[in-house]
Amino acid sequence: YYGLPVEGSGGGTDAFAPGIQTSYERSMNYLLPLLSWPDLIVGAGLMGGSMILSLEQLVIDAEVFRMAKQAHRGISTCDEMWLDDVIQRVGPGGNYLGEKTTAVGMRSGEWLIPELGVHRTQKAWEDTGKKDVLEEAREKVEHLLATHKPLPLGDDVEKELDRIDKRVQQNVG
Repeated sequence: YYGLPVEGSGGGTDAFAPGIQTSYERSMNYLLPLLSWPDLIVGAGLMGGSMILSLEQLVIDAEVFRMAKQAHRGISTCDEMWLDDVIQRVGPGGNYLGEKTTAVGMRSGEWLIPELGVHRTQKAWEDTGKKDVLEEAREKVEHLLATHKPLPLGDDVEKELDRIDKRVQQNVG
């Protein structure tokens, strides 16, 4: 109403490590704040009454945020999304994978393709080492920490940091 940014919080858990309790508590506690889609949501990666930060939980929370964004967007009901002609042509028990509309729908962002978790056959999961979500999140954290290249600071920021550093050195020395 006033055009002010809105901060939301949620996802609280009393658990001290990522796991089943963390997952169900955070899911329920994030549901309404995320569906209201505030400008800023706080608490990602925090556990134990917001006293513990887990980078693995932060990665898992980012996946939850992606899902919430998809839910918030809703389901498109525009005319081109109603595929009556395709349904009539393919019929019950038919295969829609060969239909151009299926490929278009998959590439349009209508479907959320999860980045974490098991989404293939049991055999494929077993063949890749039976990793759980926490192991996947840990690998992603290690990859991000090893490969992340921060954006450079602007010259004005660098100068200000140098000025602050010199002042601290003078006061300490």
